[in-house]
Amino acid sequence: MNDVIEAKPQAVRARDAASLILLRGTGRDLELLVGRRPRNVRFMPGVYVFPGGAVDAEDARPWQTEIDEGFFPPRLMRCARAALRETWEESGVFFGRAETAPATLQSASLVAEAYATAGVAAAFDRLRYIGRAITPARVFRRFNTRFFLGHGEHVIGEPRSTDELEDVRWHPIGRDPLEPFRDVSQFMLARAVAVYGGNDSSPPPLFYTVAGKRRVGLCREAART
Repeated sequence: MNDVIEAKPQAVRARDAASLILLRGTGRDLELLVGRRPRNVRFMPGVYVFPGGAVDAEDARPWQTEIDEGFFPPRLMRCARAALRETWEESGVFFGRAETAPATLQSASLVAEAYATAGVAAAFDRLRYIGRAITPARVFRRFNTRFFLGHGEHVIGEPRSTDELEDVRWHPIGRDPLEPFRDVSQFMLARAVAVYGGNDSSPPPLFYTVAGKRRVGLCREAART
């Protein structure tokens, strides 16, 4: 009889990702721009999420419409671009302020062209880096996600549902909590609400898992504020 040696599952390398938490209003009128993942997808079906996704190669290139493109360190700047790009792709809204579009674009990316065409300057200086979360190692898809906070007063356009997110709108979380909402999202939303309300000035946390247990540490990727 031959002994069967089972191979240990290999840890999947986490891919850089970014997400944007957009809030507006106060108290019972507090609203969050969020959408629900389609129920027919493999990864987190039917779950409400903030707009976001993986960082792509194009996110390393500055946009002609950027304001204060050096506001974050390089890696966080790529993540900030990804957060704004994914928010535009998944919800149709821009984050910035109205400004005359330049005649020539430095980037040929679709999102840079969309911002320029709409006459919107991407306001990275109005984003707040609030935390980072790493997906557990023993899953088929892992992300090393940086979360940013933005005030709804800098959102331009009306949110709409897309192929990637359903029920995209300003949800009144001050009155009606969202369900289902994953633990990482709950953690980062609580942090975002506290920062938004001026009740948390602590350094960005790192949300991760060790031996199946959730841990919170200090994220050493510091943004200039």
